[in-house]
Parts: sequence; C-alpha cells; structure tokens
Amino acid sequence: MISVTKLLHNTAHSGDRIRYSGRDDRFPAVLVMNITRNCNLRCAHCYSSSGGGRFTDMSFEVWKKAIETAADMGVSNVLVSGGEPLVRKDAVELIRLMNDAGMKIGLSTNGTAITEQMARRLAGLVDYAGISIDGPRTVHDEFRGVDGAYEASLKGIANAMEAGIKVGLRFSITRLNAPYIGNIFELAMSFGIGRICFYHLAYAGRGGAEMDIDNRTRLEVTEKIFRLTEEDSDILTADNAVDGLHIYAMTGEKRVLDLLRKNGGNRSGERIADISPDGTVYPDQFTHAPIGRIEELRRIWEEPDALVSKLRDRKKLLECRDCRYLDACNGNLRGRALALTGNLWGKDPSCYLREIGEKYPDMLPGMQ
Repeated sequence: MISVTKLLHNTAHSGDRIRYSGRDDRFPAVLVMNITRNCNLRCAHCYSSSGGGRFTDMSFEVWKKAIETAADMGVSNVLVSGGEPLVRKDAVELIRLMNDAGMKIGLSTNGTAITEQMARRLAGLVDYAGISIDGPRTVHDEFRGVDGAYEASLKGIANAMEAGIKVGLRFSITRLNAPYIGNIFELAMSFGIGRICFYHLAYAGRGGAEMDIDNRTRLEVTEKIFRLTEEDSDILTADNAVDGLHIYAMTGEKRVLDLLRKNGGNRSGERIADISPDGTVYPDQFTHAPIGRIEELRRIWEEPDALVSKLRDRKKLLECRDCRYLDACNGNLRGRALALTGNLWGKDPSCYLREIGEKYPDMLPGMQ
C-alpha cells in the first residue's frame, strides 16, 4: 500500500510504522480475515466471487483459535473482510475477540449493513471502516448488482460517522469507473472524510483483466489522484507499488525513493497474508497460490514450505529481476502475473514503469 499523502507532502500517518519499519519480522504484521463468503450484493469486480448464493461459514471456534494464534504471533493489524463481513451473525463477537487481543482492526465493508444499531455495536471495537464506493449512483448500483445499493452505502457511512467510527472510502479502479476519480474526492469532502484508498484491479474472482485499464490510462488516472491529494488528507493506493515510483518521477525528491526502498515494495506472504472464507491461507487476497491452512497458522512461517521460502527470496526468481527499481517494488503484485500468465514469477502486467519513463525520462532513465 502506497501512502500518497506521505510521499507527496512528507506528513506522518498511522500506517508508517508498518510501511517504513525496514524490519523483516518472523510473522506477518497484517492478516486479512475473510470471515464469510456470503454477501448481500453481487459486485461485478468481487475478488472472492461472493454473493449469489449461500455458503457455509467456518465455525466461530475455528476463527477464535485463529485469532488467538495470530495474537500470540504478534500480528498487530487485522483487516476483517468477506464477502460482506457484517452479514455473518457473530461478526461483532469475532471483532470483539480481536479487539480484546490488542489488535488494530480495519473493517472492509460495502456499508449497507451498518445500521444505527450496528454502528453503535462496532463503535470502540474497530479502528477504521473502509466503505466501498464505485462512482456515482448509477455506476455504483450497476457494479453492485442491486438497485439502491449506493444510497444504502451512504446511509452506512453516515451511521458509522455518527457513532464515532473513523471512516474512509475505497475505490477499485476499472475501465468502467476510472473517469469518476474526481467524484470520489467530492463525495469524501461532502462527508468530511479525509481517507480514500484507490485499489488497482488485481485479476481475482470476478474482477478479471478484461475490466482493467491499460497502462497509459493508469498513468493518467494515478496522476489525477496525486494532483487531487492535499496535505491534510490521507490518500492511499493499493496493489501497485509502481505508484510510488510515479510519485518519485513527478517530484524528483530523493526522500521519496529512500522511503520506497525502506518499504521494500510488495511483501505478500511476508508482511501480509490472507485467510480465505474456507480456511485456506494465501500470500494476499488476490494471489491464489496456497501457503497453508488456518489450523496451522504459526507453522506456515515457523516451518516455511518451498513457496513461502521463495516469496521471502523472490527477487532472484522474478522475470523482472534485472530492473533497476526492483528494490522499491519487489516485483509488484504476484497475483496479477499468475492470473494472466500462469507464472507466479512473471512480469506484473500492471507495471507501468515504461509509461512513467516516457513522460519523465530524466527521472527514470532507461525505462522508455
């Protein structure tokens, strides 16, 4: 995840201690816990292909044990996701266990289930609720597959904020909604929301490569995001470490490149990992290369198998290993390479260094 505001304006943010620690911890600092595959919507770009059916969730006890193990491992941050996590009846009880264990909790939600009562229950338990918006009303409802989803999400935002929950917006960039970047900034401003996270499409679930923008458009879209980012905001992009190099090329500030190198780029399977609704553990939400099971959470990193070991030492395996900026991106998102080429170590198709180099040849020499 790239903190656009941090790189552009050199401001301090809560995620800095993870992003720029420079440490290689034994266990992940962040775990994504997809506590259900069930969902009340059916989003066109859903990475877990949720909605449209009823799925049997893993038991409360299985998740309870995983939370206890994660806490014992020193996992400091949990992202609670799904499906739509709040359609699970014991979601708040699971979140309470995480909170009691001292974890910082982010909630990834479509917002429609955040009623006034739910907001009051979540208040004091979650540190942040990221609510997904895909554009204006008609665009959002088309993406979500349900008429009225947009208004329901806005109501959820209002309920959460009224209960004192920190709220941010989440926006997945696709060829269908890329023109609406400005609308998301306007919506955030209308609510007094300072945090927006823009996600590059990861080619998982229903969100396949055919929905993505091309890399020349990617250059234009990210540059617009950067231009709209103000110093008192908290703007992030996710799933494309090249965004940081784009900011470096725009600003020419060595400080930016130093921070990117300290961050180390994509660290899926090392600094972050994902537990799917069926208990399979993956390097992240989008890289469908299993590294273990929920029942053996600690062992995955204490006694790493061949794949985890390779992820820890991936630089020499990557097709792009000769790139002079590898230490700043670490090969970018492996899931996209795997989805498009079948090769986990292939080139990430969303790497747009060439396009950046063409626009800023003095800053990224040799990338044209």
